[in-house]
Amino acid sequence: MNYELPDIDTDEFNIKSENERIIIYRKLFAEMRLNRLYYHSFLMKFFLGKNNQEDVRSLLQSHISFLDKMLVWIDGLKENGNYEEFKKACTDEMGAIEKIIQTYKGRMNT
Repeated sequence: MNYELPDIDTDEFNIKSENERIIIYRKLFAEMRLNRLYYHSFLMKFFLGKNNQEDVRSLLQSHISFLDKMLVWIDGLKENGNYEEFKKACTDEMGAIEKIIQTYKGRMNT
């Protein structure tokens, strides 16, 4: 995985406007989508024999580690009072994801 969580424990982050922080969250979500494509590519290489099972397990472990970091990061958002705006950004992202899913489903049914 090739992205870092935004540093939310700085004054620089906390003095930004809500809209500026929303942009930061959206960038994180975009990086997460990109990583899903990298994961898909990684699996294709596994199917082709270019990656081995241990490589896949290592990649999955990095995703588990990311989830552990994410829980701590979310606690930080709650502590600094920015969690509600993050939830709003997540809700917006879920709407975008649902549109992408519906587009894929529509294309697959034709």
